[in-house]
Amino acid sequence: MKLTSRLTALSLTSISHPLSNRVFNEHFMNSVSFSKRLALLVCVGLSALPTLLMAQAGSLDPTFGTNGIVTTANTGANAAALQSDSKIVVAGSIPASQNFQQPGLLRYNTNGTLDPNFGAGGEVMIAGNNAGPAFAVAVQTDGKILAAAPANFRLTVFRFNTNGSPDSTFGNNGAVAIEAAGLFFSASGGIALQPDAKILVVSGRFAARLLPNGQLDSTFGSNGAAATVGGDSVALLPNGEILIGDGSVMSLYKTNGSLDTKFGVHGQSAGFAFNGAGGFVISTDTITNVTKIITAGGLITSPSLTFAQSISGFLLVRYSSDGTVDNSFGSRGGVATPFPGNIFSQAFSVALQTNGQIVVAGQTALTDVSAVPGPSDFGLARYNANGRIDPTFGNGGFVSTPFGSSEAFANTVLIQTDGKIVAVGNSNNGTTIARYLAN
Repeated sequence: MKLTSRLTALSLTSISHPLSNRVFNEHFMNSVSFSKRLALLVCVGLSALPTLLMAQAGSLDPTFGTNGIVTTANTGANAAALQSDSKIVVAGSIPASQNFQQPGLLRYNTNGTLDPNFGAGGEVMIAGNNAGPAFAVAVQTDGKILAAAPANFRLTVFRFNTNGSPDSTFGNNGAVAIEAAGLFFSASGGIALQPDAKILVVSGRFAARLLPNGQLDSTFGSNGAAATVGGDSVALLPNGEILIGDGSVMSLYKTNGSLDTKFGVHGQSAGFAFNGAGGFVISTDTITNVTKIITAGGLITSPSLTFAQSISGFLLVRYSSDGTVDNSFGSRGGVATPFPGNIFSQAFSVALQTNGQIVVAGQTALTDVSAVPGPSDFGLARYNANGRIDPTFGNGGFVSTPFGSSEAFANTVLIQTDGKIVAVGNSNNGTTIARYLAN
């Protein structure tokens, strides 16, 4: 039996656009597989491609929106999730009165139109005083939708029925405000759903677990809340333990919320510092029960490395379930790939296909938009399970989707049940979604 039929993506969380100032461990990076030859081979391959590519993997899906793209003006996207029917739920902000923005959700049909059966014309406003944009979203097995947002200076979790109405069986009319002395949250984070329907929410150096009715779970941390080392992504390992981090540094927590010091070094992944804004995804071989953790982020090289200092690229690192770098992936556990011809690229999300291939999405540009704002594109790349770039995807493994002169980035990548790839993010036109063919 092929490994491709045995891989299961257990959880995926993503965080939004903010860039990190973390630097790289150059000793490790010198061993990671990236080279000028890769970029040259890709560029040579591009010149040999036929003018018109029909139904190639990585092509925009013409059955979605307008030529594969949907934009919704005056809204913003921070996170997204797929329903079982492949409808897309986006968490972020929507317009309110007097040109203000309010935290909200949007739901799109499979053809890219806003779903009129959800809230008001496909939009649901999240109520709350001093509320900021929603930063996390998850869909329960019963179809109810969870979202997290800062409201009245507290981390607040909301639950909605499938039609977008507040779920009165959850917390206080559909909302739970979480407070814990000495614990602080940020304006980004993630949600993970346990098999027993308990709800994990993380933000900054803070984690909480809720019962299905919204009550804090007293068996987790201190009265339902726990301090964490930090991170805005969360996922569950097959044994129920909780992985929290930002991709570059991850920590593992036992089911009771205490740090598992056997993971990595004193509970933290034994890797290296890099811009891990792409979060992570967990894969488990259902026959061997071997679990791997794939993280994504970005690299900025130094003069001692292969590329000039102005070049950046996508970076993947794979860890074993014990928190050590998996040297069987890429070159000594890491893979770094610049976008051919582009100066800047940064990964913000990673997803796993059922065949084990890895899809990464983020931002790519001809200029360094981290220093001076300018036009940028959705950037996607696909890798084989061993970490090598997949040359059958897009142009030599890479896809760049421009939106005119807009600065654009994808902060979430999702895989539909039919394999199609959905990238959700923002452009100057508002919430922006692109759907791509996988084969």
